[in-house]
Amino acid sequence: MWLEAAVLVLVLVQTVAIVVLWQQSRRLQQAVANRPVESNNVPSLLIVNALNKIEHRLGVLEERAAPSAKPVQRAVETQMTASMRSASPQLSGSNYELAQHLAREGGDVEQLMERCGLSRNEAELVLRLYARRA
Repeated sequence: MWLEAAVLVLVLVQTVAIVVLWQQSRRLQQAVANRPVESNNVPSLLIVNALNKIEHRLGVLEERAAPSAKPVQRAVETQMTASMRSASPQLSGSNYELAQHLAREGGDVEQLMERCGLSRNEAELVLRLYARRA
């Protein structure tokens, strides 16, 4: 009889302890959720520093790859120039040179379409090939 009563009391105490712990965990979760975000938290600074290092390394890799990529880019540009001229008979050499000049000077798609007689796709291609990169 005493043993059964002791077990019953022990079960009740454990149940109460579980309920109290559960309530405390809910309060803690709400407190964490409602806490304002700090602007000086260390993890975000670490992430920003890591991203800056990655961007720097990518810049170095692009600089190394740039000399070897230029001949390939020139070959692609000449091939695209030839294919655009053959695909677009109304585009004369002077119009195409004007389109290249406008693209280098910062012209937009609409200008190329109006002044050079290009289709939208042709104007976008000329801009991609000849526009100055920042």
